[in-house]
Amino acid sequence: MIAHLYAERQIYLRSHGHVQFISLSPIAQIGMAAIAVGFLSWVAFTSVNVVFKEQIIASKDRRFVKVQSAYEERIAQMQASYDDLNGQLILAQERFIATTQELEAKHDQITDVLSHREAAVQTLNTLRARIAETQQSGSTGRGNNVMMSLSEAPGAPRVSRSETVTTLGTGNQSASLFSVLSGDTPVMFGGLLRGSVFGSDPSFDIDKRLSSLDQAQQSLINAMEETTDSEIRELEHVIAMTGVTSPEEFMERVDADGVASGGPYIDLVGSDGLAGGGTATSFNRQIQRVAQNLDRLAALNFTVGLLPLASPLENYRITSDFGPRMDPFKRRMAFHSGYDMAAAYNTLVYAPAPGVVTYAERRGPYGRMVEVDHGNGFRTRYAHLNKISVKAGQEVGFQDLIGKVGSSGRSSGPHLHYEVWFDDQIRDPSKFIEAGRYVFTHEG
Repeated sequence: MIAHLYAERQIYLRSHGHVQFISLSPIAQIGMAAIAVGFLSWVAFTSVNVVFKEQIIASKDRRFVKVQSAYEERIAQMQASYDDLNGQLILAQERFIATTQELEAKHDQITDVLSHREAAVQTLNTLRARIAETQQSGSTGRGNNVMMSLSEAPGAPRVSRSETVTTLGTGNQSASLFSVLSGDTPVMFGGLLRGSVFGSDPSFDIDKRLSSLDQAQQSLINAMEETTDSEIRELEHVIAMTGVTSPEEFMERVDADGVASGGPYIDLVGSDGLAGGGTATSFNRQIQRVAQNLDRLAALNFTVGLLPLASPLENYRITSDFGPRMDPFKRRMAFHSGYDMAAAYNTLVYAPAPGVVTYAERRGPYGRMVEVDHGNGFRTRYAHLNKISVKAGQEVGFQDLIGKVGSSGRSSGPHLHYEVWFDDQIRDPSKFIEAGRYVFTHEG
């Protein structure tokens, strides 16, 4: 087909009677045809380009404008997303700062309440510590086995306490609660924030940690309120156990309400400005309620500290209770005005509470007797002593030595006849000793 189409051809040229010819081989024809096709193609392309140049340029411009619009729209979307994210970050940061300020305020209030609590229980803790010292004293033999083997006071209510309650000691202990924010983004309370709301760790959940801290603070104040209420009930029960009067009447007598007052200052007007609003106000009301209860606890502690609750002897056995008994000499029923505590000769007798000695000599059937006025209507008597170690007018402190056990006066053997008087009326000493046992077995 190609050989037939491009067969060898000759071109004849006639000039001035002369004839010449040129031979065109198939290859030459193919080359010339290729040149012609290429030339015509170029001519066609240039012609079309010239004719449709405006349309082509316009189409390119339209595509450029479309691409540019899409690019600008994408940029605008990214800018809007950035602005939205930045706004959310600013709001989150403001919320975080407000929340941390609220938590700081709560922390300060809890610290003040813990300090208030420490002051409220100081009187009773001092009394307990002094009892503990007498228990541990080996040189004087004051082991106070009675105090060390105390049983539950009759009818004493048992109040369950969570383990959290046992941590309510000082303000420093509350600071340990704030370790929940330790880690990748630590926060220091007290005015300085270390770290950022938006840490490098993507797994860091600041809301969760702040919520945990808020719950920890609430748990602490709840536990403190539970403990304070429980201790108030226990101390009121201690006063009631003595049978002398009601807690309110006795506290009014000793003016205990004026002994302890104060507590943390809580500005309820400004509390709504804290993050959380109503929650913060509720927390402040609870703090104020706890502070008021701590004032009452302090008054009760002071009151209990005035009562002669300790036993005057360390080791003894009861040979005769208070009330009706068979008289050991006349062998008929009679009223026994005290508590007979049998012990060896010269066993040391101690003052169960501070006071002033009003009598220190022989007194008829009492034998050698010491009487101590503890104030607020309370007096105690110690009869049948072998030796008196104090004198009238002398001030004695808690657990000070006042004499030694003997059998002077109307006595059938060595023992201490112990009496408790209130408002010039004889009272059952066993109730005071049992109340003292209840106090010292309920250390917080």
